[in-house]
Amino acid sequence: MEVSKWQRKQTIDALLSGYSSLSVDKLLEPLDPEFHHQTLPESLGMPIRNRDAFVKHAAGIFGVFEKFQMIPKAIIDDSSTGMVVVEAQMLGTLKGGKGEWTNECVMIVKLSEDGLKVLEVKEFVDSAKALEMARTHAPEDFKCDASDSSKAEKWKILGEFDSDSWIHVGAAVIVLVSLHRMVF
Repeated sequence: MEVSKWQRKQTIDALLSGYSSLSVDKLLEPLDPEFHHQTLPESLGMPIRNRDAFVKHAAGIFGVFEKFQMIPKAIIDDSSTGMVVVEAQMLGTLKGGKGEWTNECVMIVKLSEDGLKVLEVKEFVDSAKALEMARTHAPEDFKCDASDSSKAEKWKILGEFDSDSWIHVGAAVIVLVSLHRMVF
C-alpha cells in the first residue's frame, strides 16, 4: 500500500500537536488501540506502556505543566519501513511558579501501513532531565529509577551530546531497521 508522504506528515503533526496541547484526548487521536510507548534509555527503569498505561502517564505529566510545546527540529521519514524519527525540543512552564522546563528528545515512531495511526513510540530522552523530573516534579506513578545518584552523573555527561548527535542516532536506527528488513 502506497501511503502519501503528506498523510504520514499529518499523523506525525497530530502526535506532536497532541503533546503540545496538554490534552490527553487530543494526544490519543492519532494513537492506534494497540499503541505502545517506551522511554529510553532502558537504564531509566521506565516500563513499556500500552495505550491505557500511556494515557495515565501522560495525564500525570501534563498535570505538572501550565503550558508545553513539542517543537520538531528534524524529521526523517522512511516510508518503506513505516518509521519516522523526530528530533524535538520540549519547552514548558511548570505549574506553581516552579519555572521553565527545557528538554529534548528523539522519537522513533512506527506508523500503521496506511499512515493514519501511531503504533509505537520509542522516545529517547535527556536522561539527566528525566531523573530531575522524577525527583522534583513528576506525579507518583512516573516510574523512573531516580534513586541512584551515579546515574544522574553518568547521564549528565551523556546529555552533553549536541542535538545533531541525537538525530544521527535516530537516523542510524532507521538505517539498521531498514537493513534488518532487507536481510530477514
